[in-house]
Amino acid sequence: TVDQGQIIGVTNFFRGLSTAAARGYGIFPAAFRDYVTVSSGSNADFTVAGYTPLADVSDRPADTLPGLNSSGVTLELGALWDPAVTAAVPDAAGTLCALQLSQAAHVTVTTNAARGGLVSALTGVTLTPVFTGAYVDPNYPYVIAITAESGVVTVTFRGGELLTAPAVTGPWSGSGNTNGLYTNLLSGAASAFYRVRRAAVITPAPGITGITLSGGVLAVSFQGGELMTAPAVTGPWTGTGNTSGSYSNAVSAGPALFYRVRQ
Repeated sequence: TVDQGQIIGVTNFFRGLSTAAARGYGIFPAAFRDYVTVSSGSNADFTVAGYTPLADVSDRPADTLPGLNSSGVTLELGALWDPAVTAAVPDAAGTLCALQLSQAAHVTVTTNAARGGLVSALTGVTLTPVFTGAYVDPNYPYVIAITAESGVVTVTFRGGELLTAPAVTGPWSGSGNTNGLYTNLLSGAASAFYRVRRAAVITPAPGITGITLSGGVLAVSFQGGELMTAPAVTGPWTGTGNTSGSYSNAVSAGPALFYRVRQ
């Protein structure tokens, strides 16, 4: 789940059986059922569109997060391999997948107990997973897509300035374009390569920028992170989940409140 914005994509996941040549967790139960056809024996096309780790909400509506273009997704990942081939056993560490976010957000990961949680392939082994959330900024520089149509090449990108080169080894030249869209006429047989260089970004230091009291409402403006509150300057400090830069609350005759910002 994310605390703001939406999860708009799931990428970088392994597909299919785990083998000595290519290991990973590429079996997605719902998607396998709905999209993959086993032609003969163990032959199956795992590249078919729609085969992703996203769980089908209709299977268990009460225990499944809404999916793409929402604040939460439920993922199903498993593995199948030949037990006689030791080298086919999936790695114990690595990247299962990547989430594409609509904006910077705190990402929280946990097991889904109703769907079985995390299950070991070894009989009698109980796994106790430990998940660590993180603050993620999706605005890293990369090329999103390159298309060629009617003699025009179109490059969409994000996170910086588009660079071009006649070869993958360079020399790379800045295009001066940072707006995310680049077009150019195709010319003969000449090759062109593209990458993105991060633009200089000034990140504000976390802090309170103003506190006002008007009409019985306390308004706190801040920058650079999540606003925290405490009943005393020594704590304990509690996160509000608010990273928007603006917070307001009706003032009561109760105890004092203190504010600070964590990145």
